[in-house]
Parts: sequence; C-alpha cells; structure tokens
Amino acid sequence: MLPLAATLALVGVGSAVLIDRFGGWPSGGGASEPLYLAGEDSGGDGQAYTASGRTAAGPVTVASAVAVFDGLNAVRPGIACYGVAVLDRNTGQVTVGADGATTFYSASVVKVFTVVDVLHRAEAEQRVLTADQYDFVQRALSRSDDNAMNALWDEFGGSRTITEMIGLANLRDTRPPTDPNEWGETLVSARDVVGVYQYALTQLSQIDQITVLGSLASAPDVGADGFDQAFGLLHGPRAPGVAAKQGWMVDGPLMYLHSAGVTGRYVVALLSRQPAQVGYQAGKAELSAAATNLVNTLQGLTG
Repeated sequence: MLPLAATLALVGVGSAVLIDRFGGWPSGGGASEPLYLAGEDSGGDGQAYTASGRTAAGPVTVASAVAVFDGLNAVRPGIACYGVAVLDRNTGQVTVGADGATTFYSASVVKVFTVVDVLHRAEAEQRVLTADQYDFVQRALSRSDDNAMNALWDEFGGSRTITEMIGLANLRDTRPPTDPNEWGETLVSARDVVGVYQYALTQLSQIDQITVLGSLASAPDVGADGFDQAFGLLHGPRAPGVAAKQGWMVDGPLMYLHSAGVTGRYVVALLSRQPAQVGYQAGKAELSAAATNLVNTLQGLTG
C-alpha cells in the first residue's frame, strides 16, 4: 500500500485538486437527470453533449486525443475494436470515443465494480469489513487476485454486485454475466467503467476512496497469476500517481486487454478486443503505445 500522504494526494485531499461532487450517467425511464458541474456529457461519437443532448463546445484537445486512439479502429476495421472514455475530474466533462459505448467482456476490470459495491454496501449498512474481506479487496485490486475476487463474488451475491452498481452509478451498457459463475464475462463499456470510477471518487467515503486508489496504485508489475500487468496505463516507466486496474482474457478467437484508472486529473478507460492470434505481447504493446500517447496529451493540457 502507498503511504497515507501519497494516497491522499491521489484523491486530491489537501491539494489544489478537489474531488467534484456530481452524479452518475443520465438514465431513462423518466428519472431526473444528474447534475454535471460542467453541464456536459458525451454522446459516444467523440463530441461533447449536454445532459439534454445539445451539442456543447467541449475541450477540443481532449476530443482530439481520444480521436487518435479511435484511429486504431480505422486502421483495422472489423478486426480489432478499441473503446475509450476520459473524465476530466476538474470540470466534470466526459469525452467518449466512437466505441466508448461498445460492450466488451470485462475480464478483471469488473473487480473494480464489485469492490466499489462491497464498500458502498458496508457504508450503507454502517459496518466495517472483516480483516479477511478487506484483504480480499486489496488483493483483488492490486494483484488482480482471482481467488480474492471469487471470495468477494461468492460472499456478496455475485451478479448482485453488478446490478447494484448499474443502479448506483446509472450505468447504461453494463450487463451481468450470462453464467453467474463467470464474472469476467460481465459486459462493460468504456463510458461505464469511467462511470464506476466517477461514483467511487464522489460517493464513497474518503477512507474508502483511499482504499480503492491506494490498492490500485500499489499494483505490482506481475499479477497474482504471473501475468505481466505492466501495460496500458501501468506501462513502464509508470507515471507518478497512476492508479489503474488491468484486465486480460482470451475467449475462443478473441483476446481482451483493458486498462482503466486515474492519471492525474483524468480518469481514463481503455478497452480492447483483438484476435487471439495477435498474442498478448503484441496486443499489450499496441495498447501501451496508444495509452502513452493519450496520457502524454492529457498531461500536456494541464502542464
């Protein structure tokens, strides 16, 4: 785990970067629209929209950075698919790429969904997690430990942790796995992954925010199963203050590689689906190159 001071800096406590208090995604069924500090969301085509759907000016530089990532889809149409979404924590603006609403198997990124729901539930019930439960939370996020995730999944209702997060964060694309024993087959989109981070950083207690980001920031280069998870946002040399969850899995002819988390003032979700024959090494290299380009551009915007 990170030292307390370093972890506090990640969530903006005691610094000039304040955590914005705003709601989740717009929801249907006549529900009232959430409050966006910047008054803007994105409609999934790289353009900024207000909550009511009107086109907004938006930061063109962020949209341009996302469009470059989207360019990977154009290079190999129908072969590979990349979904991207970026949240500016200072303004509340979300920029969603062309495939930002496309669904992917979540692989281990779903561990963030389950952990955030578990922490929310403990807060709502005004109880403290046991030492074992807290250890499972940390191991699931940092080392991507499947055994720890299995324990949380079984103890807290499995797919219930997903359906609850859909409601809590007003997620639009997420669906629980068809087989409730296969949590990695939860369907998620880049914009919904950003939505879960948004919920965690605005609705969980400060100590639980520290738990989430501290665990993610302390992720080792090698996961619990021996997989090299130093790719995407965690590609070395790792940028200071990055806290991200990685995902990887092969399902038949398809390979999934994901990287999503906090880098400075931005929350970034990068999801990818590629032919399995590409192989993990080449797939990670391509995702890492795109992530580095995106993060460098975002850092350049904030100086």
